[in-house]
Amino acid sequence: MYKIYQVGNETLSDIAKKFNTTVEDLERINGISSVIPGSYIIIPNSTSEYTTYIVKQGDNMYAIAREYGVDYETLLKLNGLNENDYIYPNQEIMIPTSKMYVTNGNETINEILNKLQIKMENIKNIGDLYLLKDQIIKF
Repeated sequence: MYKIYQVGNETLSDIAKKFNTTVEDLERINGISSVIPGSYIIIPNSTSEYTTYIVKQGDNMYAIAREYGVDYETLLKLNGLNENDYIYPNQEIMIPTSKMYVTNGNETINEILNKLQIKMENIKNIGDLYLLKDQIIKF
């Protein structure tokens, strides 16, 4: 996953160190070679909740989801993809390392708990008790 960061009086190197990433990744993701204070950039979220998979020739999202035991729809949404989107060799795909479910916007918390066959105390990041479309629930 990624987050948006407002640049202070710092360099790409400073930001890379602060967020445990590389200058090269920041340049590649943002299409920049330097930053301007006050501007916004995208920072890769380096957590152990995701691993990166590099797409190979002939791969498809359905097969990747099956290989890693991840729900196909969840994998698409986590990577900002639609069912009809193409993936390309050398493209990076994020694979969750913990169980996740992405809401569809028409579900109640009880419907999700029943569908996943889990109890409320097993949800790790629910926050407020209302659900939005594409909200990620970790359990």
